[in-house]
Parts: sequence; C-alpha cells; structure tokens
Amino acid sequence: MTAEGALSDPFRDGIQLFNEEYFFEAHEHFEGMWHLERGQGRAFLQGLIQVCAGFHHFQNGNLIGALDLLRRGPDKMRKYPGRYMGIDAGGLLEKVEAARTQIELIHRGEGDRSKVAFPKIELPGGGA
Repeated sequence: MTAEGALSDPFRDGIQLFNEEYFFEAHEHFEGMWHLERGQGRAFLQGLIQVCAGFHHFQNGNLIGALDLLRRGPDKMRKYPGRYMGIDAGGLLEKVEAARTQIELIHRGEGDRSKVAFPKIELPGGGA
C-alpha cells in the first residue's frame, strides 16, 4: 500500500464497513491490513484501527474506552498529511474530534447520545 497510490480494494472494503457503522468489523479488517503493512502507513492504519475501536466502544456504552481510543488514534494519524492513503484524513480527523467532544459531554452527564454523528470517510471521486 502506498501513501500516494490509489485505494486498494481491501482498504476500500474497510472504509465501506466504517461508513456503514460496522466499526468492529472495520477494526478487524484494518487490523488484518496492519499486520501485513511494513511501510510508513503502519502507524496511520493503527490510528484508524483505534478510531474504529473507539466508536465500537461507544456503540456498546463504554464511554471511557471510547474517549481513550478516540484520543490515541487521531494522535497517530495527525502525524501524516491531510490527504493520506487516498482519503481526506484531515476531514476525517475533524469529524472524529467533533464526535469525541459530544461523547465527552455525555460522559459528564451534559450531552445527548443522539447528537453524536459518526463520521464518514470520503472516497476519491465523491463517494462516502
């Protein structure tokens, strides 16, 4: 997998799972790719895996686990360019941050679960 190259079919499949809010399945899918990755994209994939796991924790009511992973994953991904592995990583990170902020409000008893918007990963060519 290359940073500048077109999306591989396996990566696109993981994005589709993510966009359909199958975060556990997306996590597992990206983790399989991470095990094979030996290049500079390895840490980026690890961050994306942690974001998936964070949203999965939120879906299951584990707010502390969600918040932890929704901090750690983006921290790894921010070290890369805004467009990376063929996706708008910068835009994704902004949406993850907005969701994490809402989850923090819920954790403090000040938020509403319905206000958490799961981000979508924009695909090249205008699809999500």
